[in-house]
Amino acid sequence: MIQINSIILTAALLGHASAQGCYPAYIIDGSYSAGEMVSATTIIESTSTESCTPPGTGLCPSSGFETTTVTTTETHNYECKSEPSSQFCSQSAFAPNGIYSGQAWIMESAECTGTAVPPAATIPAAWSGVGCPAAFSAGATYDAADVVSVAETGFIMVYQCADEPTNEFCGQNGYEPGTSQFSEQAWTALGSCMGTIAPTSSPSFDTIMDAGGCPAEYAAGAGYGAGDQVSKDGLVYECGPEPMSGHCSQIGYEPGTSTGTGAQIVEYWRQAWIVVGFCTGTIVPTSSPSFDELTDVGGCPGEYAADASYDAGDQVSKDGFVFECGPEPTSLHCSQIGYEPGTSIGIGAQIVEYWRQAWTVVGVCDGTIAPTTAPSFDVLTNVGGCPDVWSVQTYEEGDRVSSMDLVYECAADPLSRHCGQAGYEPNTNPSTPDAWKSAWTLVGYCSGSIGPTSSPSFDPANSVGGCPEEWERGSNVSYDEGDMVNVVVSTMPLRQIAYRCKAWPLSGHCGQFSPIENGGDLGWTFAGSCDGSIGPTASPSFDALTVDASGCPEEFSASKTDYEAGDLVSFSVSESPSRDLVYQCREYPNVRYCNQGATFAPNSQFGTMAWTLIGACSGTLAPTGSPVQYMGMCQFDKCVIVETVQPNCVPGSDGCSCLAGFPAGADCVKTIETENCPPQNVNPWSSSVQYVEDDVVRLGAKQFKCRQWPNFIWCSNEAYMPTMDEDDFWPQAWTAIQDCPP
Repeated sequence: MIQINSIILTAALLGHASAQGCYPAYIIDGSYSAGEMVSATTIIESTSTESCTPPGTGLCPSSGFETTTVTTTETHNYECKSEPSSQFCSQSAFAPNGIYSGQAWIMESAECTGTAVPPAATIPAAWSGVGCPAAFSAGATYDAADVVSVAETGFIMVYQCADEPTNEFCGQNGYEPGTSQFSEQAWTALGSCMGTIAPTSSPSFDTIMDAGGCPAEYAAGAGYGAGDQVSKDGLVYECGPEPMSGHCSQIGYEPGTSTGTGAQIVEYWRQAWIVVGFCTGTIVPTSSPSFDELTDVGGCPGEYAADASYDAGDQVSKDGFVFECGPEPTSLHCSQIGYEPGTSIGIGAQIVEYWRQAWTVVGVCDGTIAPTTAPSFDVLTNVGGCPDVWSVQTYEEGDRVSSMDLVYECAADPLSRHCGQAGYEPNTNPSTPDAWKSAWTLVGYCSGSIGPTSSPSFDPANSVGGCPEEWERGSNVSYDEGDMVNVVVSTMPLRQIAYRCKAWPLSGHCGQFSPIENGGDLGWTFAGSCDGSIGPTASPSFDALTVDASGCPEEFSASKTDYEAGDLVSFSVSESPSRDLVYQCREYPNVRYCNQGATFAPNSQFGTMAWTLIGACSGTLAPTGSPVQYMGMCQFDKCVIVETVQPNCVPGSDGCSCLAGFPAGADCVKTIETENCPPQNVNPWSSSVQYVEDDVVRLGAKQFKCRQWPNFIWCSNEAYMPTMDEDDFWPQAWTAIQDCPP
């Protein structure tokens, strides 16, 4: 009885007979493609049972039958299947004599002996060029239309790199011409080639200049700057200009070296050094070596101090050298830690001299700077009497104060806003000694006090007449656009100034800041001087409100959340006698406050942020043929993709998770997508909904559809909420469609 592995028999039955010799043996994890031939050897065990006598003696078992096992080997040729199965040929799990061999290889039924003669390769048509270009190099950078050669079985193929920007892939792994999965995305086969590309009439090379004697040998860890030259292996290298020079002293940038192997070789030194020639021997010194000579500036200026403040052009001394602070903006570093002149941080190749970004060496010095025959100072102007002493208050551009008989003038806006702040007191605050320079300018000296003119006066041309009510601190809705207030700027004699509240939203500051305190100019505008009080007319009057005799709209409800811009509501301000006012919901962005309950109710503290008073009303509105608010049924079909998983699909069929050759079963599944379009109600736009393309909302009965990508990303943004104003932002996200049915 002979037993043979059943898997081998199955593979043999699927193959075909062949009388040729054996192809090269299969190599585990080798690279194979469709149509390639290999050979593989299989070990076969056969057993035979024969009778023996006498039973139970010697090698004869008690049963009287002796079993003999014989081990033999068979070698067969295998052919790698066509795509897509050929992708498994290079994987060890699909080896020709393995369990899954049949999914990647086709076995010839007949055994092979000897060595197979490979079939003559079919050579593609020659390319249009002459000779073979340079061989492809993985990891190299290729430009559009560059050509390379790749050695294939029996011939050499020429490939051309794709146009920009696809040429960026030509040197990357996975895009190798002719052999990789994505080759065709980066390369185009042009044809076969023979030989090499013939040189021009005479090959040319870049000539390297003879630099004569060699400069100092490159030393790892030394500090090199732009223009420094070193020698290495008979070549002269020059440190490149900034910012390249920053690498010249760093590890990994040693001239003429490389890292990596094969196609991964990288020469970082080319980012820092430039080959300028070759050399022999050493550099012969001139009659006397020369150096850049530093100017002797004489006496030394003040020694550098780490806690001092330096400006552009300031000079300091350190270790006998004179350093000058650079121009703006580099001068900002002169006072910072880490920029002390002549110092460095780090060790070896990592040494960095940050001070060179802020300071410049201008010379050498000795001793101290000798004073001139008579030290000189800038002469200050005598401005006469001294203005008031500085205090925490509001100052404007041009205002003057005095401090220790010196006169200071407030700078122009916006710097003038600091003039009255604590910490900016001119020249007297030790905690912020230089802060005052941002707000004040020294203009002269003074003595005594400024004498009054014959009679202090205000410009009568700027008088608004009687004074409005005095300003009182309140909230952001205490004052509206155009409201006027007065502030007292002098009690002896009494002087009052009138200010007018700016338009919304700046009017929100009018109740927060007094017109004359810091921040007052955010909400108030100077109107003029005033005197006395505004006299009443024959009988006090108020702006008359237009009364709508046709009736009052629906009363405001704090629980309602679907008010839209332009909606009208009524609000009772008196029950006896009955008085109702009409308010209109404001446009975007204020419309969002109309639905935020009692906090923004009409006639409340914050009501003006949501509602506009437009008149008075009495009675109720007579209903029209149909209510103003849309009450019909408005729907649209919202389509979604529904995925279902179907088990037990046929291996190898379209969409099935199992490849051909795998056994069928519940693990083989297929995902089926179906479109479902159920009707949904069309609702008003809401900030709580994340809208996608083709969603529909309404404003009253008017419908709007969310636009396609990329515009739909704005559909959920409140700034693009549909309104009745076609000049608003919403058309960038929404498209107006037909109205809802009545």
